[in-house]
Amino acid sequence: MLEPKILLVDDVDYSRQLLRNNIIALANEKLLHHNTFIFFNANCASSAQALFALHQPDIVFLDIDLPDGSGIDVLKKFKISHPQCFIAMVSGESTLVNVKQCIEAGAATFIAKPFTGDKIQAALRLFEKRLKQNVNSLNTH
Repeated sequence: MLEPKILLVDDVDYSRQLLRNNIIALANEKLLHHNTFIFFNANCASSAQALFALHQPDIVFLDIDLPDGSGIDVLKKFKISHPQCFIAMVSGESTLVNVKQCIEAGAATFIAKPFTGDKIQAALRLFEKRLKQNVNSLNTH
């Protein structure tokens, strides 16, 4: 995988920019395996679903509260159509119920807002670890 495709889904433009800038900074500091990424941005569920279908991203950072639907419902749809996609749920409402629902629906991780570079780095390292495991399992078969 040369450049992982990342879909950033949040109704707040600033949150999407903050995620993108943190990922770029981590890559520039050589703290990630990948140096470059291709980014797509969505501010609502319908836009996220259209971009997901069109680009089949490798990673999705998905807000729970979207103006036209639930991020958890979007998560479920994404996992049905592309089960291997790595999805990190993002929310200012980090209740136990939210976290549990997200993980049960197939999210790889949950990041509480306000997010930090460390939380984003941890999510991306988990993605890289899973990617490496998938490659290794393909090589052993």
